[in-house]
Amino acid sequence: MKNIFNEADRNEILQRIEKLTPTTQALWGKMNVAQMLAHCANGAKMPTGEIKTTRAPFPFNILGKLLKSKILAEGPLRRNSPTAQELKIVDPKDFDKEKANFIAAVKKLGQLGEQGIKDEIHPFFGKMTAKEWGRVNYKHADHHLSQFGA
Repeated sequence: MKNIFNEADRNEILQRIEKLTPTTQALWGKMNVAQMLAHCANGAKMPTGEIKTTRAPFPFNILGKLLKSKILAEGPLRRNSPTAQELKIVDPKDFDKEKANFIAAVKKLGQLGEQGIKDEIHPFFGKMTAKEWGRVNYKHADHHLSQFGA
């Protein structure tokens, strides 16, 4: 399974980010490309503790625990899935700045490695191992890059 901590998988994500332009259009969803980049950068900052999120309320927190292994398995994430309130991006963003932020966040995860993961709780899945954080970060980036055809 692909994982952001694997150098080849991380480099694949970085190469796909580089293909995006300010005019790249979404194939689905509400965000534009700059908003997506900001959203993904924030998602990559969750396991390091740079972005703090609140736990999903009952019954979603229980549902997340039950679905975690299925969602982290092979295969794409479902389109238009819910996101943590702290990761919702609705205001205008600068493409170049957000692209650089996302690239930096992905590279930082790679440099820190699994040992750089704080004992943080995912808002939907609950307690996550470092391997699970690496897996969910790869899948999240892959999901949104696919959303923009990259």
